[in-house]
Amino acid sequence: MVALYRADYLVIPKITSFYCLTGSFVFMFGGFAADALSWRSILNTSDFRANTRECFASVGLSIFAKYIPGKVLVIVGRAAYISEQMSYPLGTISLLSLNAQFISLWIGLTLGTTGLFILGELLIWKWLILFLWTSLTVIIFSKVVHVLLENTIKSVFHKEILIPQLNVKSILKVMPWFLACWGCWGIGFYFLASSLQTQYVPIVTVLIYPLCGTLGILAVIAPGGIGVREGLITGCLVMTGLPVTEAAAVSVASRLWFLIGEIFIFIYGWILDFRK
Repeated sequence: MVALYRADYLVIPKITSFYCLTGSFVFMFGGFAADALSWRSILNTSDFRANTRECFASVGLSIFAKYIPGKVLVIVGRAAYISEQMSYPLGTISLLSLNAQFISLWIGLTLGTTGLFILGELLIWKWLILFLWTSLTVIIFSKVVHVLLENTIKSVFHKEILIPQLNVKSILKVMPWFLACWGCWGIGFYFLASSLQTQYVPIVTVLIYPLCGTLGILAVIAPGGIGVREGLITGCLVMTGLPVTEAAAVSVASRLWFLIGEIFIFIYGWILDFRK
């Protein structure tokens, strides 16, 4: 925010539609609910049963770990909670959490790439996106990579560890929850942008957030993707025709908007854990 202010890009947005703003929060909270339910679906599909309350608590209580550089704890955090509550092996649940993260990134990148294609700006990003999408596809679906990783762990740590891998049928079964998660966040972002603009906001804006959110997560050094996600959102909104200053204002507002959702899911997770 300081950098944008010094560059004279930070404009305090004026709310033009409280209906759209309300809708943005409804869909944003729905995205967090779908995120917890996608985590539950991964566990249940892998025969590690967990109820909805525990999955919401595990996601909520670990949500702010993404702001620690490296973002490892956000993956291990929710796994550690489930492991402690259900007496499941932490290593196995952590790897399932990592699988869930890969699937989420793959779907977010796929949706975002579709948005760039519609905008006609895919050529600018094609090699980076192709590399990331191919890498995630191989990690998720390739049994060769799966076996190679197990053998590497065995040779390095001299210990045989079975890494759970979902087959194609299982991935297709859990995929709707991940689609619902990114879809809700994308629609929520569209309504947020519409609530701060007097001019028409293209519907393709729905697909901007999954792309920018995914690339922000992949920037492991940046805590929570701060700066990276906002810069990408600004650039993509400019591609849709918004002026730079207004696009920057929407991108900063989207960080505060999403932070409210993170606070909400954290408090909700804490309440569920406290009641239990």
